[in-house]
Amino acid sequence: APPKQQKQQRRGGDRRQRDFQRFNDRRPGTKNSPRKKSNRGKDEEKGKAINLNALEDAGFVHLYGLSSVLNALAAGRRDLLMADELMDTSQDSSGLGRLPDDEDDDFDPDFDDFHDDMTPPSVPPKAQFRPYLFVQEKGDSGRRGTKASSALQILRLAKQRNVPVAYVDKGILNTLSGNRPHQGFVLRCGKLSFDTLSKIPPPSAETPSLWLVLDEIQDPQNLGALLRSAYFLGGRPQDSSAETTTTTTMARTVGVLVCSKNSAPPSPIVSAASAGALEILDVYSTANLPRTLNQAREDGFRIVGASSSVPSSLTNNNKGNDIDDDDKDVVPRLYDLQDLPVLGTDDRPVLLVLGSEGHGLRNLVAKACTEFVRIPSGVVAATVANTNNDDDDDDDENDEDDEQDGKDSSEAGVDSLNVSVTGGIMLWHLLSR
Repeated sequence: APPKQQKQQRRGGDRRQRDFQRFNDRRPGTKNSPRKKSNRGKDEEKGKAINLNALEDAGFVHLYGLSSVLNALAAGRRDLLMADELMDTSQDSSGLGRLPDDEDDDFDPDFDDFHDDMTPPSVPPKAQFRPYLFVQEKGDSGRRGTKASSALQILRLAKQRNVPVAYVDKGILNTLSGNRPHQGFVLRCGKLSFDTLSKIPPPSAETPSLWLVLDEIQDPQNLGALLRSAYFLGGRPQDSSAETTTTTTMARTVGVLVCSKNSAPPSPIVSAASAGALEILDVYSTANLPRTLNQAREDGFRIVGASSSVPSSLTNNNKGNDIDDDDKDVVPRLYDLQDLPVLGTDDRPVLLVLGSEGHGLRNLVAKACTEFVRIPSGVVAATVANTNNDDDDDDDENDEDDEQDGKDSSEAGVDSLNVSVTGGIMLWHLLSR
């Protein structure tokens, strides 16, 4: 063949050899074959992802934190059973699930050998529509003392109530808790609702003489903090003597009543903010708070409304009207907290009413109050004292500046306390006096 043709053949052979080598390199299983990306794993993982909205629609919530999870398991108020287990509670009439028998020698509170045989292997625990206790994967959690004891008690209660346990990584706990502090524990369980109460019962051995009434508290953090204060200061039974049997129902020092409308629901955020008090404290709700308060007033209760001043809706009603001498006390009196008549001077049962964060007491609620109480501000008192100490012989060139400073002190946005702080201080005062 001519030299030119030979050169073209050599080029063609080289090209075919390169193509053949490239084909071999791309064959599956060869050393240089590129890994083909597959979406199969992602699709399967996506199908098993956590659908929080679907879980919520099915009636599940996720409690987080040691106190909330521990108290929920101990109280047993929330639904901790599957649907098929709810149909068969003959083994335990208390509705707490299948508890170990007294003769069961195999009961072991250690969860190292705990396995859930009912869990389908194809669905991870995080995606299952059933109660579940999620615990951060084993390792040195750094818990010591009380926290370590609470963690062990949670595991023991979960086994007693037949709640399966899944050890998961921290990312799953963060997702379930909404990236809130979970302390390594999240409990998937049923929702909680307040018991309805249309009429406040008179104080007795089974009912309290002091009630905390919350008028449309919408912030879950505030509601949780108020429940925590109510339980800590007076949520326990009045008589804790050793002679009292556990079957006797004792009155708690403080009762709690909330509005069923425009109030924060008993959510996991409320439970966490209350340090688990929501799970063990009796909280009632009413659909018509003004009517409930008016009925309590007729029954002899003192309705004490927390307010910095007497609402204008009450004072304006008396302006320009001829009021008889017998009706001069129609406007409720405003007390500073330290001057409020308490037990010894007025033994009537008390309803302490706190208004919402933004608007305070509603008009109809304020009209039902027999008196009002406020916590005097130390900032205002200091400003008045500084003004009274001004001598006439001093140079008054800076009087305008002093007045402006006083104005700034009272109008700096700190002219009142948070509703949860106010409730805690007033409850302590009423209980200690």
